[in-house]
Amino acid sequence: MYTFSILIKNILATKAFTVSVATVEQVVACDYVGIVSGNKEPEKFAKAGFTAVRSEVVNAPLVKELPLALECEMVSYDAENNHLVGRIVNVSADESILTDGKIDYRKLRPITYDPINHHYIELGEVVGNAFADGKQLK
Repeated sequence: MYTFSILIKNILATKAFTVSVATVEQVVACDYVGIVSGNKEPEKFAKAGFTAVRSEVVNAPLVKELPLALECEMVSYDAENNHLVGRIVNVSADESILTDGKIDYRKLRPITYDPINHHYIELGEVVGNAFADGKQLK
């Protein structure tokens, strides 16, 4: 039988959640909160060095130390498949990652997970132009 995690219980109760972007600077802390269960280590957030701050838009916390977050309202949740759908209602971006009022990935230094090699990889190189390069095939 499936046991709800603390996270899912909170999302179902508040109908809101945030998704923060992991960064090169916070890779150790982000990995830690991903591998440790809040059910077993209730102080895992503080142990990672993270501070929860209240979102002014949704009823869910933001991570003060992570400079980019999507603030979402829950649209639906399928417990059988663990499929959560949310609607982004706000994007919170720290001034430190902005250039001319826009999010600058070079300042953000986001990471992604490579599930084959179990590495974190910094994103960075532009390899194409969205909504433009594919027009060559029209």
